[in-house]
Amino acid sequence: MKKVIMILISIMLFAGTSVYAQESIEQYLMKLTQPGVEDYVKLLYEGSHENKVLAATKLRELGVKNQDVIDALIFGLQQGTVFVQRVNGRVINDFWDVRTASALALGELGGPKVLPYLYQAGRYEPDTYVKSAIAVAMGKIGQKEAIPEIKRMILTADRSGNDDVLLLACIQALRDIGDKDAFIPLVEIARGKYTRSVRVAAIEALKKVKW
Repeated sequence: MKKVIMILISIMLFAGTSVYAQESIEQYLMKLTQPGVEDYVKLLYEGSHENKVLAATKLRELGVKNQDVIDALIFGLQQGTVFVQRVNGRVINDFWDVRTASALALGELGGPKVLPYLYQAGRYEPDTYVKSAIAVAMGKIGQKEAIPEIKRMILTADRSGNDDVLLLACIQALRDIGDKDAFIPLVEIARGKYTRSVRVAAIEALKKVKW
């Protein structure tokens, strides 16, 4: 019995330390007149849900492309997917907004080396809005090697209109990449059984394909 009580006390002390650490970093940032890149990197790792979103957004705005920033944003991209937490069978850390902000930031800051992380995230991501951000990020990076992954997203999307946000993001990505390999998937959308807005977007994107 004594051993059980000691274990419970240890757990409570550890939990209390974690909460204190989270609160202290956020309080520390609030006191700063101008937080820097290192502060936002730490906040993305250790902050609360809302502050993780803030950190990813601020890192994107600051535009610094060092490895610490990239690693932190990859960590943000994985929140609620790779690091799933469940209580009574229910996921309690579905940080779709953290993943969205991190994906958009990676698209602007990461370069080709982050594409494998975006590919993996896109294949297993359950949220349409996050997948849309991942597609946009691939387009911003602008490498033709991403086109097969974008095509995979298109083929698995719902054509009835429920996934139009994703389809439009994929079209934007293909347009931004602009390589001739984007021609066939865009033509298939333009001629396929998609909503009018999606087909029109594909037709417009075809004008940007470079031969």
